[in-house]
Amino acid sequence: MPLVSASVDAFSVAAAAILFSTMLFMRRQSDLFTLRNALTLLVVFHTLSVVYTLIVLWPPNIFQRLKIPLTTPSETIRAVLLQSAGLPPDAPLPKPLDALLTRLSSFDMRTLYVRFGQTVIQDCEYCTTFDEYLIFAAPRMALGYVKEAAVVGVLTIRGSGHERWRTYAVALLVSAFFVEGYWVATTPIGIPRDGRNVFMWHDNLWMLRHLLFLVLPILIHVLPPSPPKPNPVPLVALARTQLQQTQQQLVNARFVHAAAQRQPDLRAASSEWWERQRVEGEWARADEHVRHAAERLGKGIQEGAEGPAGKLSHRTKEALRQMMESLGLTVPR
Repeated sequence: MPLVSASVDAFSVAAAAILFSTMLFMRRQSDLFTLRNALTLLVVFHTLSVVYTLIVLWPPNIFQRLKIPLTTPSETIRAVLLQSAGLPPDAPLPKPLDALLTRLSSFDMRTLYVRFGQTVIQDCEYCTTFDEYLIFAAPRMALGYVKEAAVVGVLTIRGSGHERWRTYAVALLVSAFFVEGYWVATTPIGIPRDGRNVFMWHDNLWMLRHLLFLVLPILIHVLPPSPPKPNPVPLVALARTQLQQTQQQLVNARFVHAAAQRQPDLRAASSEWWERQRVEGEWARADEHVRHAAERLGKGIQEGAEGPAGKLSHRTKEALRQMMESLGLTVPR
């Protein structure tokens, strides 16, 4: 015998199991006040909310509740309702329920009932056509997806390690919204003659939607986090030190060049070294195989050529020009 009701008792058991597992998980953490633990609590409370919705707040369906065919006449439904409630046959029904039974006197309205669910048919007092019910139902459905996208956004904030999954998760939710809307709006409704075993599109799509809402945040949270990005401060400090050393070496090279030109022995040795480098460079540039290999790699060395054939030659001259200008030397023409 249920203590409160079967659905509430089932939710209480599920909530106790979830909270007990969360407590055991938290007790193993050395530091409770972390971003990941805060996101874990968010996932737990979100899971409890969705489980409560699935178990306790299942969409009402008068035909499934009373176990009667979808083609049952409205007067028969009224009599069954009064009998199940223990009321006399002439007792009045609540106004929303009475209005629902009045609308269900139309067969077309029963197909809309299968498509949009009892809540939409019962709550929209001014709706009479398919388009009006669709406009009334779409914002309710979209609101659930918007809430779920907000939860996904919080779970993938910077520092969570799951930032890369935000785009995929939101794209999945948007796709699910349009797919559900397409099915609701275009799926043909088939009702057998006996009115039994009718596939309730609204109720089943509602269940699939909330199962997606239940699984998606848990999946995002349990996926392995991305490695933390390195702190750029040490890299910037190292680059600054190397640039300072390079600047000092360039300044020293300027004075060394000037001093070498004043010493005949150093000047002759320098000229000899550069002449040897020039001759070896001409040998390499004159080799046809070397030129073709350089062109295939996009590092052509042909003098005055455009495109890949002279790409490396152009880059080298540009680098030498900038270096000599930084040293205050005259750039040869």
